[in-house]
Amino acid sequence: MSYQMIHLEIAYRLLDKYKRIERPGDFLLGSIAPDAVHFHNPYHVSLKEQSHIWNCGPKWGITLESDKWKRNVLDFWNQHKEDSNWDFIAGYCIHILTDWMNDLRIWSPFRNANIVNDNVEDIYNIYGKEAYGSDQWLYGSSPNSKEIMKYLSEGNAYTIAGLIEKDDVERQKHHILFKQYQCTKEYDIWNYKYCTKYVISAFVAECVELFEEFDK
Repeated sequence: MSYQMIHLEIAYRLLDKYKRIERPGDFLLGSIAPDAVHFHNPYHVSLKEQSHIWNCGPKWGITLESDKWKRNVLDFWNQHKEDSNWDFIAGYCIHILTDWMNDLRIWSPFRNANIVNDNVEDIYNIYGKEAYGSDQWLYGSSPNSKEIMKYLSEGNAYTIAGLIEKDDVERQKHHILFKQYQCTKEYDIWNYKYCTKYVISAFVAECVELFEEFDK
């Protein structure tokens, strides 16, 4: 689904929309936390299905009940509205809703146009190269990157029982701050077919506009 800078950029733009947020760092850390399962040892894709509150198809990457996935997330959000770590929870839900939108707008159309013999993993490798490059491009081009990373460094990690573990979130946070965006290569994605500058910019703007309604 979406890579980390896209999640962070969307969450950052929502900071002014969600008046309840008291700890921006927690909100931004929450907005990448569902993917912290990649830092769990051992990792298995079932952990990602679990952390993304997803049970809507035969396997991760093939969502057959998109509306159900959205309801799962919003129900979870509403159940935790009064939690003391609400900022983190809100960011967590924004992450999953962003992946839900990515599935609708970018991934599923690409998958349906290219899949042969149910080879989801093979075609994801093609998609993943552009998704990674466009995420690096966004980090390099966004005027918000420096402040995003400052907020992220201040974020507190939490365990959410049955979904993610605090230690994995801490490892993920360190990786994002000190490794993932340290490449000096300048990503020029003008020749991309799927994750173009227009597609990514329009996707981020659409998510912000849609998600600002979810906390009212």
